[in-house]
Amino acid sequence: MLNKTYPFISLHFIRMTMSREMTTISVRVPRDQVVEIDALAEERGVDRAIQIRELITIALSEIRIRTALDQLRDGRVSVWRAAKLAGVTYREMLTAMREHNVPFPLSEDELRREIG
Repeated sequence: MLNKTYPFISLHFIRMTMSREMTTISVRVPRDQVVEIDALAEERGVDRAIQIRELITIALSEIRIRTALDQLRDGRVSVWRAAKLAGVTYREMLTAMREHNVPFPLSEDELRREIG
């Protein structure tokens, strides 16, 4: 989930999305993005709709993680709470913190003890 490159669409992803109630939406997309989406879908052997659902899932996950990291950086939430908000494990949040250069939050007392 936090990898910089995303894995190919798995059968699990297809089953997971197909088992949910679906709603149709309509959106205007720049032609060059449609070409890129179609190329990804063809490369992976899936149809456009499945490819778009995967891209939306990835984008939503990234937005949740970035939002949680912003709140963590601002001291509004703990690492545990940030992980819960982002929908990831504690370990995945630590990885995201490292990848996005977010320091582990320490209170003033903890910082004084560390500096010693």
